[in-house]
Amino acid sequence: MSSPPLRDLLLLFLFSTFFVCGASKPTSYPNKNGEQAKHKRASLNVLKTTVTDTQTIDWISLDSQGEIAQAPPPRTPRNTPRPLAELELPGAELGPPGTVPVSRADPDYLAKASAKELPGTQSLKRQSSNAGVHWYVSSNQTVDNIGGSCVFSLFAPFTERTADFSLLQTAVTRQNVLWTGGRGPPTPITQTVEAGWINFIDQVAQPHLFTFYTTNGYIRDGDNQGGWNTEHTGWVQVDPTIHPGSVFTPLSTDGGAQNNLKIEYALFQDHWWLGVEDRWIGYYPASLFSSISSDPASTTLAGGSDSIHYYGEVFNSEETLTTTDMGSGQFANTGYGHAGYILNMTYTNTNNVSTPYNAVFTDTDVTRYTHEAHLLSGTDMGSYAFIGGPGAGGVVGG
Repeated sequence: MSSPPLRDLLLLFLFSTFFVCGASKPTSYPNKNGEQAKHKRASLNVLKTTVTDTQTIDWISLDSQGEIAQAPPPRTPRNTPRPLAELELPGAELGPPGTVPVSRADPDYLAKASAKELPGTQSLKRQSSNAGVHWYVSSNQTVDNIGGSCVFSLFAPFTERTADFSLLQTAVTRQNVLWTGGRGPPTPITQTVEAGWINFIDQVAQPHLFTFYTTNGYIRDGDNQGGWNTEHTGWVQVDPTIHPGSVFTPLSTDGGAQNNLKIEYALFQDHWWLGVEDRWIGYYPASLFSSISSDPASTTLAGGSDSIHYYGEVFNSEETLTTTDMGSGQFANTGYGHAGYILNMTYTNTNNVSTPYNAVFTDTDVTRYTHEAHLLSGTDMGSYAFIGGPGAGGVVGG
């Protein structure tokens, strides 16, 4: 039997090489967010670790975060009882004196953490997939400000998948900041500090307070660049019991008791402070936002905001339309006691005067999520809006 021609041997070799390489698994690279979280965790001065019903909390020395800024003037407590954070409840295990709580982020979650986007930054043009789509009931007022405050309803919206999230939030933003972090010429981006009430099971097992920031228009998360809660460096935790990731109780119930949470952002002495109920819990240093631009700090979020947002958002993590609820899952026209809401929406003008919010609300898809706005209402609810809906299928809770 004669030997195969050299050409046939060469073709056989190339085919075999292609088949073996094509069938092998692609090289696995470590997730940058997960690796950064591990590095950050290793660098923290953790003096105690406690486990609650919802999460693991590391207690770090307050001064291990550097020199702590002076807080704004004290906040006025409510005249009525307010919901309590998990660490405020009787019997809660706390850290040693002089420590503050930091929720531990699971690196596996960070490897696939759902994206955050501001309304209007996402294209709704899509083919057959809805994976990665955000659904909004949104509003924003273009006005120079140094923060704002509101009151959020505390429902526990149903989420179809653990990677879906449903939230009500505010975002204090600065538009058209020239970002110098890319390879090309400076790019105009939006900077934000954000906070609100979210159900995001992959992040924390129960509905909770969240914060978020971006210095670069959501281009990338990372230490001193942006991200959720304390998953990356940037946030400075001050309060010993309320922190990003805090679970509160009691919650609101559809047709029953209504409970809510007051929050506020305020630019004070070059720091964006977050107020929750009767205390300032922590802050984002304004230098985070000025350091990425060659322009003066006054043209970044470090120098103030030029627009403020109040809205609801649902993240659709998989290809099929999500049945995740917004608010309570009830449509906005069901009103107080049933639908989710944001009350007493304000912004703080550059003279440090709290001013009623006045903006147009829009809905991504009125068959799933709707709003009913009552701005400048003249009532004790101020500028307010009902927000919510049941998602695909039209059934509350699934």
